[in-house]
Amino acid sequence: MDIKVLIIEDNPITGQDLKEILEDYGMLVTGVTKTRSEVLMSINGQSPDVLLVDINLKHNDDGIEIVDELLKTYHFPFIYLTANSDVETVKRAFKTNPASYLTKPYDDKDVIIALELAFNNHYSKVIQEGVKNNPFIYLKGTNDFEKVHVDDVLFLQAQGSYTVFFTSNKTYTLTSNLTHSKEKIEHPSFLRIHRSYVVNTKHISAVKNDSLLIANQTLPIGRSYKNDIKHKLQKIS
Repeated sequence: MDIKVLIIEDNPITGQDLKEILEDYGMLVTGVTKTRSEVLMSINGQSPDVLLVDINLKHNDDGIEIVDELLKTYHFPFIYLTANSDVETVKRAFKTNPASYLTKPYDDKDVIIALELAFNNHYSKVIQEGVKNNPFIYLKGTNDFEKVHVDDVLFLQAQGSYTVFFTSNKTYTLTSNLTHSKEKIEHPSFLRIHRSYVVNTKHISAVKNDSLLIANQTLPIGRSYKNDIKHKLQKIS
């Protein structure tokens, strides 16, 4: 899944360089903006996942002030990438709780790592808080997070370092592995049945020795999970 990044940078050369770095790594740049009005227009046109923000902008705009204004309406994680490292600027920046604060000149890898951490840490909290407070979770759709009832999730499947959530009519891909995804849900209906699968026991329609059936899909049962499954299903019945 592409991480969508909005760049707020008034230097066209730096903005283009950052855009190329991010796109080469597989991220999607929703815009390179340099003023408050451009930022708002870009966000309304295509909602980003993370903001990469320069602090000292032209046209009397200030990156910290823009972020402070955005936080009244939006909840994007953001990273400051700036040449400003004086004490007062850093203090002002930290009051807005950025995911990271990087200084120019920047290292390409540091920027990528900071963006990935900002995305993963922020949206992990979104999912976890959703389950703790109500029976809904918020899963990343094509453009924004979508509110999904826990009971509508059929099963989870590992795909490398990603996890795919299956519902009856849609799939959602998260940038966390299966173990972490299950921990974030923290719901008693979800059971690990295989190194690649976690299922919602409410949707199990049949169980065999080495597999089970959910929504007409046969999922394998791992040998090391058989006892846990048997114990869990006995308690449910």
